Amino acid sequence: MRVLLVSSHCAVGGAETFMLALQSGLQSRGHECELFFFSHGLMERQLPQHSFAHFGDLLDCLRLVDRRGIDVVHARSSDWSTGVSAVRGRGTKLIVTSHGYLGPGWKQATCDAFVACSHWLAVELQRITDKSLQLVLNGIDTHRFSPEPRSPASSPPIVAWAGRGIEARKRLDRFAAIARVLRKRGLRIWLAEPYGPEAVAKVDADTARVLEEVAEFWGSVPVASMPQFYRDVAASGGCVVSTASWEGLPLTLLEAQACGCPVFGPDVRGTNECVAPSHGGILYPDAITNEQLAEIIASAVAAPEEMHARGMASAEYVRNRFSLDRMVVDYLRVYEDAPSRAVSGLLERWRGRLVLSPLVDWTRYLEHSWSAGERQYEASQTLARDGEWELARQAARASLRTSPTLYARPRRLAHLLRAHVQTLSRRRHSAPARSA
Repeated sequence: MRVLLVSSHCAVGGAETFMLALQSGLQSRGHECELFFFSHGLMERQLPQHSFAHFGDLLDCLRLVDRRGIDVVHARSSDWSTGVSAVRGRGTKLIVTSHGYLGPGWKQATCDAFVACSHWLAVELQRITDKSLQLVLNGIDTHRFSPEPRSPASSPPIVAWAGRGIEARKRLDRFAAIARVLRKRGLRIWLAEPYGPEAVAKVDADTARVLEEVAEFWGSVPVASMPQFYRDVAASGGCVVSTASWEGLPLTLLEAQACGCPVFGPDVRGTNECVAPSHGGILYPDAITNEQLAEIIASAVAAPEEMHARGMASAEYVRNRFSLDRMVVDYLRVYEDAPSRAVSGLLERWRGRLVLSPLVDWTRYLEHSWSAGERQYEASQTLARDGEWELARQAARASLRTSPTLYARPRRLAHLLRAHVQTLSRRRHSAPARSA
C-alpha cells in the first residue's frame, strides 16, 4: 500500500509528531509512506533524513498523488482550507483525522473516512458530519519512549512543561505562575518549548519575563532527544505538568509517562483520557488556584518512592493502551475498510450535510468553503492548461462539492463541463479497440 501523510503545516507539534510515528510504523510493516506539507516550518529541520518529505501547494500534491499512484492520502481535519479533498480520484482514498480541530466540512462527499483521536472528539465531531466517525486513539513508540533503570537522584526534582508556548489554550501563563512558587521551594524548572522567549514575549511579555527568571532550561528539544528529556526529569524525581485548557489526545503526556515520568494534568477533555489516577497519573481540578496547584506538586515530589511508583505505573499503562503498533493496525483497518458508511439516522445525516450549506448559513459557508473551493478550481484550471484533463476534472468536481456557488458563473461552469467532456473523450481514445 502507498500512503501519503499530509499536513498544512510543518510546525513542531503533536500532529507532526504523529505523522512521523505513523510513517515509521507503516514502513516497518512493508508499506510505502511519504510526507507532504503545504508550508515550511520549524519541524523541517528535524525531519529524519529518509522521511521522503515533499513541500508544495495543492497542484503539487495532486500531481504527486497521481504520479506515485498513491492508494491512501491521510490528512488532518484542519487541512480543509488547503483543498486537499481534491485528491480523491480513481483509486485514491482520503482519510482525515482530527487531532482537536472542530471545524466542519468533512462528510460523505469530501472524504472516505473521518477519524477522531479521542473519545470526546468523536462525540463532538459526529454532530457536524453525515459520516460515521471512526475512533483511533493516538499511540507512541513505546520502544523509543521507555523508562531507564532507576538511579539515585543527583539533583533537586525537575518540574517540566512541554508544548507550544505561543498557543493560548496551552496556558503557559499558568505554568509561569506556579513555576515562580516552585523555584522558591528549591525545585528546578525546565521548558521544552520550540518557539523560545522572544516569540512568547510577543504574545505575553509578563509570562516570558517570569519564566526567563526561573527556568534553568528553556528551548527546543530535537525529536530524537525527547525520550532522554523525559527520562532526565523522571530520574530527578520530578514530573511533567500540563496546564492546557483542553487537548485532542496529547502525545507529550503519553511520551512522558512511557518514559516513567509522572504527569500532573488538569481534569479537562483530552488530558483526562490519557492521564489516569488509577495508573499513576495525577489529575488536578482545573478550577484550583495556582498556589494550590504549586502545593500539590511540591508535596508530591517530596515523596520520591511514591513518585517512582507512579512513573512505573504510568509507563505500563501507556505501553498497554497507547502503543504505536496498536495505532498502526487500527489505521490500516480504516484504510482497508474505507469508504466508511454514513450515519444511520436520516435526521443525523441531513443535519451533517447541511452544516456548511449556503442555503442554511451563508456566512459560515463563505468562511470555511469559498477559499478552499477556489484553490481547487484554480488548480483545475492550471491542470487543464497543461493538458492534464483527468486531474483537472477531479479538482473541478471537488471544487463543486466544496463550494457549489462558485459555479454560478457561466465561465466556471463551462470549465467544469469541458474538463468532463475532455476526460471522457481521452478515455475513449485510449481504450483498446474491440476485436472483430
